[in-house]
Amino acid sequence: MPSAVILLHDANHLADDQRDRFLACLSEAELLRYRRFVRPVRQREFLLGRILLRFAAAHLAGAAFDAVQVTERKSQAPLIRLPAAVAPHFSLSHSRGWVACAASIDTALGLDIEMLDPGRNVDAIGRAAFSAAESNWLSSRAAQDKVADFYALWSSKEALFKLMSSQGSEAPLPEQVAAGMRLRSGPAWHARTWVQHGLAIALCSRDRLYPVRRICLSGASPAAWLQQLNGS
Repeated sequence: MPSAVILLHDANHLADDQRDRFLACLSEAELLRYRRFVRPVRQREFLLGRILLRFAAAHLAGAAFDAVQVTERKSQAPLIRLPAAVAPHFSLSHSRGWVACAASIDTALGLDIEMLDPGRNVDAIGRAAFSAAESNWLSSRAAQDKVADFYALWSSKEALFKLMSSQGSEAPLPEQVAAGMRLRSGPAWHARTWVQHGLAIALCSRDRLYPVRRICLSGASPAAWLQQLNGS
């Protein structure tokens, strides 16, 4: 039964001493890339994303956190290696200081998170970014649901793009609305969506997932996160 885990963390309040504890976990190549980011928020998102990736891989493989090796690759997702274990499929995402990592031993994944913004003109964005069928579906949604529905569709499309890219597919992105209804699956893809901590979360997988655990890690040290994961 294919399963997955999503780890989330709010990196907006990362103090300098907490940041340094996490930086000590990165490789030289990762540190070099970290320093290239100009905006502090992007530095935090990159840093905590790489730490979440290590924790997710170690958690699923039953390995030690420091046994996970991460190799940077130009214009590609990082490569992870584990001693005597198969590295999981994974996908990373970030939005306004929040970071997330989805991982699965069983199936390829694509993850997207987006901070909900009720002030955006979602109908106008939908007309510009969505297909006619998708835009018409959004326009038909009730006013009180429209922002959440927009982000669910937007994030699902982003997550599906990541899933397809992870498998080397260059096919056009499939429509996600048919006969006036939003689709949640298609050939070789299945979508799940949630709203949590003001975030729209979308996870697309090659195979249908059953348990999908979502764990929001608090605290700001590897030891604190490990304790939470062990108790989850």
